[in-house]
Amino acid sequence: MVILQRLLLALIFVSATSFLSGCNFEKIKVDEDAHFNTLFTRSGGGFTGADGTYSVYLPDGRTVWIFGDTFLGTVNADSTRRKMNPMYIRNAFVVQDDTMLTTLYTGTTEDYHSLIIPPKVKKSDGELTENQFWYWPGDGFAQQDTLKVFLSEFEQVTDDMWGFEWKSTALAEFLLPGFEQVALHEIPTAKVDSIHFGHAVLKDKGFLYMYGLRNGKPYAARTNLKNILGDWEYFSEGKWTRNVKGATPILDINISEQFSVFKLGNTYYLLTQLGDFSNDVWVFHADEPDSWETTKGKKIFTIDIPFNNSELFTYNALAHPQFIDDQERLLVSYNMNSHKLQDLFQNAHIYKPRFLRVPIHDLK
Repeated sequence: MVILQRLLLALIFVSATSFLSGCNFEKIKVDEDAHFNTLFTRSGGGFTGADGTYSVYLPDGRTVWIFGDTFLGTVNADSTRRKMNPMYIRNAFVVQDDTMLTTLYTGTTEDYHSLIIPPKVKKSDGELTENQFWYWPGDGFAQQDTLKVFLSEFEQVTDDMWGFEWKSTALAEFLLPGFEQVALHEIPTAKVDSIHFGHAVLKDKGFLYMYGLRNGKPYAARTNLKNILGDWEYFSEGKWTRNVKGATPILDINISEQFSVFKLGNTYYLLTQLGDFSNDVWVFHADEPDSWETTKGKKIFTIDIPFNNSELFTYNALAHPQFIDDQERLLVSYNMNSHKLQDLFQNAHIYKPRFLRVPIHDLK
Protein backbone atom coordinates (compact mmCIF):
# COMPACT_ATOMS: atom_id res chain seq x y z
CA MET A 1 0.00 0.00 0.00
CA VAL A 2 1.13 3.50 -0.78
CA ILE A 3 1.29 4.61 2.86
CA LEU A 4 3.12 1.74 4.45
CA GLN A 5 5.60 1.31 1.62
CA ARG A 6 6.74 4.91 1.93
CA LEU A 7 6.72 4.60 5.72
CA LEU A 8 9.09 1.64 5.66
CA LEU A 9 11.53 3.45 3.39
CA ALA A 10 11.61 6.45 5.69
CA LEU A 11 12.05 4.38 8.85
CA ILE A 12 15.12 2.72 7.39
CA PHE A 13 16.92 6.04 7.34
CA VAL A 14 17.37 7.11 10.97
CA SER A 15 18.53 10.70 11.26
CA ALA A 16 21.85 11.68 12.77
CA THR A 17 21.96 14.91 14.77
CA SER A 18 25.57 15.19 15.88
CA PHE A 19 26.42 17.51 12.97
CA LEU A 20 23.91 20.18 13.98
CA SER A 21 26.19 22.02 16.37
CA GLY A 22 28.30 23.43 13.53
CA CYS A 23 25.43 24.64 11.35
CA ASN A 24 23.49 27.85 10.85
CA PHE A 25 19.97 28.21 12.27
CA GLU A 26 19.20 31.81 11.27
CA LYS A 27 15.58 32.72 10.58
CA ILE A 28 14.58 32.67 6.90
CA LYS A 29 11.37 34.04 5.44
CA VAL A 30 9.60 31.26 3.53
CA ASP A 31 6.26 31.73 1.78
CA GLU A 32 3.71 29.33 0.39
CA ASP A 33 3.46 29.44 -3.40
CA ALA A 34 -0.22 30.01 -4.20
CA HIS A 35 0.22 29.51 -7.95
CA PHE A 36 1.70 26.01 -7.83
CA ASN A 37 -0.39 24.91 -4.85
CA THR A 38 -3.50 25.85 -6.83
CA LEU A 39 -2.20 24.40 -10.10
CA PHE A 40 -1.71 20.95 -8.54
CA THR A 41 -5.07 20.92 -6.78
CA ARG A 42 -6.89 18.80 -9.36
CA SER A 43 -10.41 17.43 -9.37
CA GLY A 44 -10.24 14.88 -12.14
CA GLY A 45 -9.50 14.07 -15.74
CA GLY A 46 -6.12 12.60 -14.78
CA PHE A 47 -3.78 13.33 -11.87
CA THR A 48 -5.42 14.12 -8.51
CA GLY A 49 -2.44 13.53 -6.21
CA ALA A 50 0.99 11.89 -6.00
CA ASP A 51 4.37 11.90 -4.32
CA GLY A 52 7.86 12.10 -5.78
CA THR A 53 7.47 15.52 -7.43
CA TYR A 54 10.67 15.66 -9.49
CA SER A 55 10.70 18.16 -12.34
CA VAL A 56 12.77 18.41 -15.51
CA TYR A 57 12.92 21.51 -17.69
CA LEU A 58 12.60 20.49 -21.35
CA PRO A 59 14.30 22.08 -24.40
CA ASP A 60 10.99 23.44 -25.72
CA GLY A 61 10.22 25.32 -22.49
CA ARG A 62 7.80 22.83 -20.99
CA THR A 63 8.41 21.05 -17.67
CA VAL A 64 7.72 17.38 -17.03
CA TRP A 65 6.81 16.47 -13.46
CA ILE A 66 7.84 12.93 -12.51
CA PHE A 67 5.69 11.27 -9.86
CA GLY A 68 5.71 8.04 -7.89
CA ASP A 69 2.47 6.57 -6.51
CA THR A 70 -0.23 8.53 -8.31
CA PHE A 71 -4.00 8.80 -7.85
CA LEU A 72 -6.13 9.25 -10.95
CA GLY A 73 -9.88 9.70 -11.17
CA THR A 74 -12.16 12.16 -9.42
CA VAL A 75 -12.11 14.46 -6.41
CA ASN A 76 -15.61 15.35 -5.26
CA ALA A 77 -16.82 18.85 -4.40
CA ASP A 78 -16.42 18.08 -0.67
CA SER A 79 -12.70 17.20 -1.28
CA THR A 80 -13.23 13.46 -0.84
CA ARG A 81 -11.37 11.28 -3.34
CA ARG A 82 -13.35 8.66 -5.22
CA LYS A 83 -11.88 5.16 -4.94
CA MET A 84 -10.80 3.71 -8.26
CA ASN A 85 -9.52 0.32 -9.43
CA PRO A 86 -6.58 0.28 -9.14
CA MET A 87 -6.50 2.75 -6.23
CA TYR A 88 -3.30 4.26 -7.60
CA ILE A 89 -0.53 3.59 -10.10
CA ARG A 90 3.18 3.36 -9.34
CA ASN A 91 4.39 6.22 -11.55
CA ALA A 92 3.17 8.88 -13.94
CA PHE A 93 4.32 12.04 -15.70
CA VAL A 94 2.48 15.35 -15.70
CA VAL A 95 3.55 17.67 -18.53
CA GLN A 96 3.22 21.37 -17.76
CA ASP A 97 2.84 23.82 -20.62
CA ASP A 98 2.27 27.19 -18.94
CA THR A 99 -0.84 26.45 -16.83
CA MET A 100 -1.98 23.41 -18.82
CA LEU A 101 -1.27 20.02 -17.22
CA THR A 102 -1.43 16.74 -19.13
CA THR A 103 -1.16 13.41 -17.27
CA LEU A 104 0.77 10.59 -18.95
CA TYR A 105 0.12 6.94 -18.06
CA THR A 106 -0.64 3.76 -20.01
CA GLY A 107 -3.97 2.12 -20.75
CA THR A 108 -7.27 3.95 -20.87
CA THR A 109 -9.31 5.99 -18.41
CA GLU A 110 -11.27 2.79 -17.64
CA ASP A 111 -8.22 0.48 -17.47
CA TYR A 112 -5.16 2.55 -16.57
CA HIS A 113 -1.65 1.50 -15.56
CA SER A 114 1.69 3.02 -14.66
CA LEU A 115 3.59 4.84 -17.37
CA ILE A 116 6.71 2.70 -16.86
CA ILE A 117 6.26 -0.99 -16.09
CA PRO A 118 9.05 -3.53 -15.44
CA PRO A 119 9.66 -5.73 -18.48
CA LYS A 120 9.13 -8.91 -16.47
CA VAL A 121 5.60 -7.76 -15.66
CA LYS A 122 4.84 -6.82 -19.26
CA LYS A 123 6.07 -10.18 -20.56
CA SER A 124 4.31 -12.36 -17.98
CA ASP A 125 0.86 -12.38 -19.64
CA GLY A 126 -0.77 -11.37 -16.37
CA GLU A 127 1.07 -13.83 -14.14
CA LEU A 128 3.00 -10.94 -12.58
CA THR A 129 1.50 -7.59 -11.62
CA GLU A 130 2.70 -4.26 -10.26
CA ASN A 131 1.64 -5.50 -6.85
CA GLN A 132 4.69 -7.77 -7.13
CA PHE A 133 7.21 -5.73 -9.17
CA TRP A 134 7.14 -2.01 -9.88
CA TYR A 135 9.22 1.08 -10.60
CA TRP A 136 9.39 4.16 -8.42
CA PRO A 137 11.05 6.92 -10.46
CA GLY A 138 13.93 9.10 -9.40
CA ASP A 139 15.37 12.18 -11.01
CA GLY A 140 15.67 12.79 -14.73
CA PHE A 141 17.31 15.06 -17.29
CA ALA A 142 16.90 16.12 -20.91
CA GLN A 143 19.64 15.31 -23.40
CA GLN A 144 19.06 16.63 -26.93
CA ASP A 145 15.68 15.19 -28.01
CA THR A 146 15.45 12.60 -25.23
CA LEU A 147 14.22 12.60 -21.64
CA LYS A 148 16.10 10.15 -19.41
CA VAL A 149 14.72 9.08 -16.05
CA PHE A 150 16.29 6.89 -13.38
CA LEU A 151 14.10 4.17 -11.84
CA SER A 152 14.28 1.97 -8.76
CA GLU A 153 12.67 -1.45 -9.04
CA PHE A 154 10.99 -2.99 -6.00
CA GLU A 155 9.66 -6.48 -5.34
CA GLN A 156 6.99 -7.62 -2.90
CA VAL A 157 8.81 -10.57 -1.33
CA THR A 158 6.28 -11.60 1.34
CA ASP A 159 2.51 -11.38 1.57
CA ASP A 160 2.38 -8.65 4.18
CA MET A 161 2.42 -5.04 3.01
CA TRP A 162 5.79 -4.41 4.66
CA GLY A 163 7.47 -7.24 2.81
CA PHE A 164 9.05 -5.46 -0.15
CA GLU A 165 12.64 -4.65 -1.04
CA TRP A 166 14.71 -2.67 -3.53
CA LYS A 167 15.96 -4.86 -6.38
CA SER A 168 17.70 -2.82 -9.06
CA THR A 169 18.23 0.46 -10.90
CA ALA A 170 17.20 1.23 -14.47
CA LEU A 171 17.29 4.17 -16.87
CA ALA A 172 14.29 4.86 -19.12
CA GLU A 173 14.46 6.98 -22.28
CA PHE A 174 11.57 8.93 -23.84
CA LEU A 175 11.65 10.60 -27.24
CA LEU A 176 10.60 14.24 -27.12
CA PRO A 177 8.32 16.02 -27.66
CA GLY A 178 5.78 13.16 -27.48
CA PHE A 179 7.26 11.09 -24.60
CA GLU A 180 7.36 7.82 -26.51
CA GLN A 181 9.35 5.32 -24.43
CA VAL A 182 12.16 4.18 -26.72
CA ALA A 183 14.52 2.38 -24.34
CA LEU A 184 14.86 0.94 -20.86
CA HIS A 185 18.36 0.06 -19.67
CA GLU A 186 18.89 -2.11 -16.61
CA ILE A 187 21.97 -0.87 -14.73
CA PRO A 188 24.19 -3.80 -13.72
CA THR A 189 24.05 -4.58 -10.00
CA ALA A 190 27.84 -4.43 -9.88
CA LYS A 191 27.67 -0.73 -10.79
CA VAL A 192 25.44 0.34 -7.91
CA ASP A 193 26.29 -2.01 -5.00
CA SER A 194 22.87 -1.42 -3.37
CA ILE A 195 23.21 2.38 -3.56
CA HIS A 196 19.97 3.84 -4.93
CA PHE A 197 21.67 6.01 -7.55
CA GLY A 198 19.51 8.38 -9.57
CA HIS A 199 17.60 10.05 -6.73
CA ALA A 200 19.33 13.27 -7.79
CA VAL A 201 21.24 14.07 -10.98
CA LEU A 202 23.30 17.01 -12.23
CA LYS A 203 24.82 17.74 -15.64
CA ASP A 204 28.07 19.64 -15.18
CA LYS A 205 31.40 20.06 -17.02
CA GLY A 206 30.79 17.16 -19.40
CA PHE A 207 29.78 14.75 -16.64
CA LEU A 208 26.49 13.39 -15.42
CA TYR A 209 26.64 13.30 -11.62
CA MET A 210 24.31 10.71 -10.09
CA TYR A 211 23.49 10.84 -6.41
CA GLY A 212 21.80 8.22 -4.27
CA LEU A 213 21.29 6.80 -0.80
CA ARG A 214 22.43 3.73 1.07
CA ASN A 215 21.62 3.21 4.75
CA GLY A 216 20.35 6.78 4.88
CA LYS A 217 23.51 8.56 3.69
CA PRO A 218 24.15 10.18 0.29
CA TYR A 219 26.70 8.91 -2.25
CA ALA A 220 27.84 10.22 -5.64
CA ALA A 221 28.84 8.64 -8.95
CA ARG A 222 29.68 10.29 -12.25
CA THR A 223 30.04 9.30 -15.89
CA ASN A 224 30.74 10.91 -19.24
CA LEU A 225 27.59 12.57 -20.59
CA LYS A 226 28.36 11.15 -24.02
CA ASN A 227 28.36 7.57 -22.70
CA ILE A 228 26.13 7.33 -19.65
CA LEU A 229 26.02 3.55 -19.75
CA GLY A 230 29.82 3.31 -19.90
CA ASP A 231 32.23 3.31 -16.98
CA TRP A 232 31.19 5.04 -13.77
CA GLU A 233 33.38 6.66 -11.13
CA TYR A 234 32.47 6.90 -7.46
CA PHE A 235 33.25 9.51 -4.82
CA SER A 236 35.65 8.02 -2.28
CA GLU A 237 37.07 10.13 0.56
CA GLY A 238 37.64 13.22 -1.57
CA LYS A 239 38.74 11.40 -4.73
CA TRP A 240 37.15 9.41 -7.53
CA THR A 241 37.51 5.65 -7.96
CA ARG A 242 36.14 3.15 -10.46
CA ASN A 243 35.56 0.64 -7.66
CA VAL A 244 32.04 1.03 -6.27
CA LYS A 245 33.13 -0.92 -3.19
CA GLY A 246 35.30 2.04 -2.26
CA ALA A 247 32.47 4.60 -2.39
CA THR A 248 32.04 6.74 0.71
CA PRO A 249 29.23 9.16 1.65
CA ILE A 250 29.45 12.73 0.39
CA LEU A 251 27.87 13.88 3.67
CA ASP A 252 28.06 12.02 6.95
CA ILE A 253 24.42 12.63 7.87
CA ASN A 254 21.11 10.85 7.36
CA ILE A 255 18.83 12.55 4.87
CA SER A 256 15.62 11.92 2.98
CA GLU A 257 15.48 9.14 0.38
CA GLN A 258 14.88 11.69 -2.40
CA PHE A 259 16.70 15.02 -2.54
CA SER A 260 17.98 17.65 -4.98
CA VAL A 261 21.41 18.71 -6.22
CA PHE A 262 21.52 21.83 -8.39
CA LYS A 263 23.82 24.66 -9.42
CA LEU A 264 23.15 28.40 -9.22
CA GLY A 265 25.93 30.60 -10.56
CA ASN A 266 29.17 28.98 -9.42
CA THR A 267 27.69 27.38 -6.30
CA TYR A 268 26.39 23.84 -5.92
CA TYR A 269 23.51 23.10 -3.55
CA LEU A 270 22.15 19.94 -1.96
CA LEU A 271 18.62 20.40 -0.62
CA THR A 272 16.96 17.74 1.53
CA GLN A 273 14.79 16.93 4.47
CA LEU A 274 16.53 15.16 7.30
CA GLY A 275 15.77 11.47 7.82
CA ASP A 276 13.33 9.82 10.22
CA PHE A 277 10.31 11.90 9.12
CA SER A 278 11.92 15.15 10.14
CA ASN A 279 10.00 18.24 9.02
CA ASP A 280 13.26 20.20 8.84
CA VAL A 281 14.46 21.12 5.36
CA TRP A 282 18.20 21.79 5.01
CA VAL A 283 20.47 23.08 2.27
CA PHE A 284 24.23 22.55 1.92
CA HIS A 285 26.45 24.56 -0.43
CA ALA A 286 29.79 23.73 -2.06
CA ASP A 287 32.25 24.98 -4.69
CA GLU A 288 32.30 21.61 -6.46
CA PRO A 289 29.62 18.97 -7.03
CA ASP A 290 31.31 16.56 -4.63
CA SER A 291 32.90 18.75 -1.93
CA TRP A 292 30.07 18.78 0.60
CA GLU A 293 30.70 19.60 4.25
CA THR A 294 28.22 19.41 7.09
CA THR A 295 29.45 22.75 8.41
CA LYS A 296 28.35 24.39 5.14
CA GLY A 297 24.71 23.67 5.78
CA LYS A 298 21.71 25.37 7.31
CA LYS A 299 18.11 24.67 8.14
CA ILE A 300 16.03 26.81 5.80
CA PHE A 301 12.59 26.01 7.17
CA THR A 302 10.48 23.60 9.18
CA ILE A 303 7.31 22.33 7.52
CA ASP A 304 4.06 23.10 9.33
CA ILE A 305 1.61 20.18 9.03
CA PRO A 306 -2.02 21.30 8.53
CA PHE A 307 -5.40 19.68 9.21
CA ASN A 308 -4.78 18.99 12.93
CA ASN A 309 -4.14 15.33 12.16
CA SER A 310 -1.38 13.56 14.10
CA GLU A 311 -1.25 10.76 11.51
CA LEU A 312 0.23 13.05 8.83
CA PHE A 313 3.91 13.23 7.92
CA THR A 314 6.05 14.92 5.26
CA TYR A 315 9.04 13.76 3.23
CA ASN A 316 11.32 14.21 0.22
CA ALA A 317 11.58 17.98 -0.27
CA LEU A 318 12.91 18.85 -3.74
CA ALA A 319 14.08 22.02 -5.52
CA HIS A 320 12.85 23.30 -8.90
CA PRO A 321 15.33 25.97 -10.04
CA GLN A 322 13.70 26.48 -13.46
CA PHE A 323 10.89 28.28 -11.60
CA ILE A 324 12.94 30.94 -9.79
CA ASP A 325 10.61 33.95 -9.65
CA ASP A 326 11.18 37.68 -10.19
CA GLN A 327 11.84 38.08 -6.47
CA GLU A 328 14.80 35.67 -6.76
CA ARG A 329 13.07 32.94 -4.78
CA LEU A 330 13.60 29.20 -5.32
CA LEU A 331 10.56 26.93 -5.70
CA VAL A 332 10.67 23.97 -3.27
CA SER A 333 8.16 21.12 -3.09
CA TYR A 334 7.51 18.48 -0.48
CA ASN A 335 5.20 15.48 -0.09
CA MET A 336 2.62 14.86 2.60
CA ASN A 337 1.03 11.55 3.50
CA SER A 338 -0.84 9.78 6.28
CA HIS A 339 -0.27 6.62 8.27
CA LYS A 340 -3.95 5.89 7.61
CA LEU A 341 -4.85 5.19 3.99
CA GLN A 342 -8.45 6.25 4.51
CA ASP A 343 -7.29 9.82 5.23
CA LEU A 344 -6.26 10.16 1.58
CA PHE A 345 -9.83 9.46 0.49
CA GLN A 346 -11.48 11.58 3.16
CA ASN A 347 -9.31 14.60 2.27
CA ALA A 348 -7.69 14.74 -1.18
CA HIS A 349 -5.69 17.83 -0.12
CA ILE A 350 -3.40 15.65 2.01
CA TYR A 351 -1.75 13.60 -0.73
CA LYS A 352 -0.68 16.15 -3.31
CA PRO A 353 2.46 18.21 -4.04
CA ARG A 354 2.91 21.24 -1.81
CA PHE A 355 5.07 24.24 -2.72
CA LEU A 356 7.04 26.96 -0.92
CA ARG A 357 9.32 29.83 -1.93
CA VAL A 358 12.79 30.32 -0.40
CA PRO A 359 14.95 33.43 -1.09
CA ILE A 360 18.08 32.42 -3.01
CA HIS A 361 20.28 34.81 -1.01
CA ASP A 362 19.38 32.82 2.12
CA LEU A 363 20.62 29.49 0.78
CA LYS A 364 24.21 30.05 1.92
